[in-house]
Amino acid sequence: MSDNHLPQHVLDAFWQRWGNNLFMRAQGLEVEIVGVGEAVVRLPQVMATQRGGGGSDAVLNGGVIAYMFDGALGCAIASSLLARPEMRGIDPQRLRQSTINLDISYIDAASGDHFEAHGKVVRASRNIAFAEGELLDAQGRTCATAKGIWRVFWPRDAAPDQP
Repeated sequence: MSDNHLPQHVLDAFWQRWGNNLFMRAQGLEVEIVGVGEAVVRLPQVMATQRGGGGSDAVLNGGVIAYMFDGALGCAIASSLLARPEMRGIDPQRLRQSTINLDISYIDAASGDHFEAHGKVVRASRNIAFAEGELLDAQGRTCATAKGIWRVFWPRDAAPDQP
């Protein structure tokens, strides 16, 4: 798709769904769609309860990293699907997806107080999507990478015929 921007009403509906996610809010996570097929989940301030990974209270827990990746890659996929022409006229909140596989490589200790998980779509077809991403610390250092596969569930009355 040549236009890398989603219509504002789609972004608003998307944010309403994620902004109301109690777990995301409880973890202090913020999501941003930065373009079609690209998203960032930010942890602007690590809480004490989010530390304790790698045997040290000085690093971010791997479970928090996994959730950030699940959100960033999943949101990137959703933004890609929502930008498809066959989504016109469909309530964006009716499109569902589910993580099939999320493979994470923890490259270096995630120490610091601010992190960003960047997600990008590799390929999205009618029923399945692939994405990859990286977790960066405040200095831009890669602490972890991820790749994943998602199952796409179109609204029954609006499933596209073409991939």
